[in-house]
Amino acid sequence: MSRILLVVLVSMSSLSCAVPTARNTTADAASTAVMSVPGVPTGPGATGEPTFPRTATYFLDQDRLPPMEELARYDLVVLDHEWAHRVPTSYFEGLRSRNPRIRLLAYINLIDRPAALGSPGYWADRYALWQFDGPNSSAFPEEWVATTASGEPVSEWPRTTMTNLADLAPRVDGKMYAEYAAEWVVDQVWSTGVWDGVLLDVWGDRIYSADADAWDVDGDGEDEPDSQIYGPDGPWARGVSVAERLMRERMPDAIIIANGDRSLVDGLLDGRAWESFADPMAERDPGLDLERYLATTAGEGHRLPGVWMTIDRLGAGGSVADTYRRARFFLTATLLSDGYWAPMLLHYGSTAYYDEMDGAGLGHGYLGLPVSEASLQGDAGRTVLRRDFENGIVLVNSGETAEQVYLDRPYRHLQGTQDPRVNDGTVTDEVVLEPQDGLILLRTD
Repeated sequence: MSRILLVVLVSMSSLSCAVPTARNTTADAASTAVMSVPGVPTGPGATGEPTFPRTATYFLDQDRLPPMEELARYDLVVLDHEWAHRVPTSYFEGLRSRNPRIRLLAYINLIDRPAALGSPGYWADRYALWQFDGPNSSAFPEEWVATTASGEPVSEWPRTTMTNLADLAPRVDGKMYAEYAAEWVVDQVWSTGVWDGVLLDVWGDRIYSADADAWDVDGDGEDEPDSQIYGPDGPWARGVSVAERLMRERMPDAIIIANGDRSLVDGLLDGRAWESFADPMAERDPGLDLERYLATTAGEGHRLPGVWMTIDRLGAGGSVADTYRRARFFLTATLLSDGYWAPMLLHYGSTAYYDEMDGAGLGHGYLGLPVSEASLQGDAGRTVLRRDFENGIVLVNSGETAEQVYLDRPYRHLQGTQDPRVNDGTVTDEVVLEPQDGLILLRTD
């Protein structure tokens, strides 16, 4: 039995190059659509949580925002925190009025200090965080920057210097950087009142992309190896916990998720995000990614009920049909647990939308609430997983061969326009799932 099937069984017992254009749905059809499937709440479900599928976008363009109707299609929207100062509050109010389900998260990077910035009006938050007093002049304390004992800066991203979040970092005016950074999030970003929470980028127990494997984490003139800096109980993770605890204390109702390999402890974070989720074209192992996703979301340590996000760029498929297959796989794999799926096209400034996200016009959350956890479909050793919802089922083939699936009763395919070869509206009690493909089927009663 594969690792992914094993983890599903364990989690169940513990719980009891063609680019298709994004579907141009209107605000009426995809942003404010009322559910037409009987028995599904039109807003948050009976548990207070949104119904499924849960959709998202990870829009990080710094020069423009899409029209409100475009962003309002999604249930979870991540935007750079600077937009709270660049557009009027009415923009965010307009998003909420068009989609009452929507949750808005501010994208924040507390790790990568830039060498230069533009105008203070356009970069108001970053000027405050990095203490810039001009495009090329900053008073940010050098004690809070990660450097080697010889004074060489440590970087994890081009043209930036990494900060030192460790609890052993030198203090400036009685504060470690982790405390200063958390206070900035509260006082500069959360205080705008437009966000439901924050997404912390490059936020983990370890910074794997750092260009030094030893540096002076405590400012004593000697370099410490990675083994003495990182790890779940290391000074870096302890400093990250200091920042998380301060943010949670001062933002008790905020959604706080990490985009990185961060341990979830003491209910400080709501959840995590996974970039290039299960995408072999991004050198990801689909089975391993799905295993980690299911295990993490079924685990403990996060604030309940949890907020999870998977992110994929779809604009690199070998053909239009292949891109739609990839989209189905990523979305249905996300539906095996409770995450939000964020499809992008070529980059994080190009949104995408697929028939399966709103049932080809049925509306937000057309599947309703889950009535089961993910489980094997068929005999042991097969690679098809299934999860049942109030108004349909999700099937996922994480394997490398096609699988014939016999269903317990007739179900209806979606009636779509993007890939009518798959979503043809027919009723069936058996399907063939291609490798790394998924399918959403609706109940017929």
